[in-house]
Amino acid sequence: MSPSAPPTDPAPGAAARAYLPYGRHPGPLPQSPGPLPPATLVHADRPTVPLPWEPADGPPDWPAVLGTLMRELLGRTRANWMYPVDPATGTALAAPPGQGDCRPAPSGGARYPIEAYLALGAAPGRPAAVYHYDGVGHRLVAVRPGDHRTALAPGTGEAPDLVLVLTAVFWRSAVKYREFGYRLQQQETGVLLAQAQTVAESLGATVGVRLRQDDRPVDALLGLDPYRQSVTAVLTLRHPAAPAPGPGPGSGLNPSPSPAPGPGEPPSAPSAAAVPVTPPTSILGLLPYTAAVHGASLAERPDAVQPARPVPAPGAGPAVPLPDAAPLGPAGLRAGVARRASASNGFLPVPMDRRAVAAVLGAAAAGYPGDLAGVGTAPAAVALCCVVRDVTGLTAGCYAYRGGELVPLPVPPGAPERIAAGLAAPPTRLDYLEAPLTVLPVAALEAGIDVYGDRWYRLAHIEAGLALQRAALAAAALGLSARIRSDASCAATDEALGLPADGLTSLSALHIGTPRPGPTLGFPV
Repeated sequence: MSPSAPPTDPAPGAAARAYLPYGRHPGPLPQSPGPLPPATLVHADRPTVPLPWEPADGPPDWPAVLGTLMRELLGRTRANWMYPVDPATGTALAAPPGQGDCRPAPSGGARYPIEAYLALGAAPGRPAAVYHYDGVGHRLVAVRPGDHRTALAPGTGEAPDLVLVLTAVFWRSAVKYREFGYRLQQQETGVLLAQAQTVAESLGATVGVRLRQDDRPVDALLGLDPYRQSVTAVLTLRHPAAPAPGPGPGSGLNPSPSPAPGPGEPPSAPSAAAVPVTPPTSILGLLPYTAAVHGASLAERPDAVQPARPVPAPGAGPAVPLPDAAPLGPAGLRAGVARRASASNGFLPVPMDRRAVAAVLGAAAAGYPGDLAGVGTAPAAVALCCVVRDVTGLTAGCYAYRGGELVPLPVPPGAPERIAAGLAAPPTRLDYLEAPLTVLPVAALEAGIDVYGDRWYRLAHIEAGLALQRAALAAAALGLSARIRSDASCAATDEALGLPADGLTSLSALHIGTPRPGPTLGFPV
């Protein structure tokens, strides 16, 4: 789908509603997208702080916490040999394999559009500053001096030990997926939030997730052009091993904090020295629907109204209880970080155990410390449905997940076949026909936009990514494999699940099962 004319309706929610069809399916991909922008930002001639790659024995100290967190979030930790594949047919091409340079968490098309900035106080060997994480060198690169933790996360009381800001470099995905790239970036933000929460809590940190921040002062403090690169989420971390703030030895930076903004005042604009990176391509004029929905979200100031969780269809029969499954917890989920890999070659005909289903769905629906519906509550913008194809002790069919139970959805049998028939990409069709379990986050997109405005689209897809990554980590910890298929959330999926009758829309799909071995095709995401 190619944009015809940019949306011009200024009413709240109009831009998100106009974007909906462009975020539904990628449409025909460009045959030759042109030079791909680099999948990392490079800050030349800036002071750096190396991070430890492996923690020392004993309880983790603060450098080890930082090093482990960033390595397992955005570090360049994987290298895969891949055979090129025709995106239209899913078949291998007669060309030599290439090497993929990958991060620990999945990314649509292996484009890795999300970057991380860390606001830290002063410590021995590290002055207070805002740092960019360089995943290639596994180091922090200073981009603005001073202690800006409270400015980036206002209202948190005493400054957190760390404020971690995730930002999306829009063109990095859009060069391949055009308007569809914005949706993938929001989903990937949620994936990384789940990864960060899992790793940080396993190391003893307390995490807070902020999705309703005012983006404009954050972008300004980081020195970002918001139509090239913009904040998508903010995390706060506290850890008992963090050093008390104090002056550290100079490392080429001025360790003195910048003047604190006054009450209700945004942070001051960054100095020229804070912006050493050549900015990527602006989406203004190139992606009118993405620019419109992003611009509308920028204009919205966070409000105090908390979204209500949507309710899936109640079902046509009694609920099916799942076995009691002990929560995996942060340590259990973190075991899946190193093991997680996308099932690039489909799934073997091996049934899935009901206890594994209970653990995976429980992890996906578990609470997280966010600002949408309160600390520790379940996701506020999404609910979970699933397609059971081959699970021991469960009747094949479509279900809604509710607190340890599956509620049958009132749809006829044969959902995987009906969904597959409506999908364009052969690999995605095959996953529906092979995977014993498919997890689908759903949301009331239209109704949510009407009530909460343009940012609702972004919030729903961030939470969808968070739930899917928690499910994928749980599956990996149990010895299974999973793959996110963003193009599987389409009209065929919604009709097969009966979602339109309840005003719900599928946001993505995660296929889970025993992976089929073989050479990797395409990109391991």
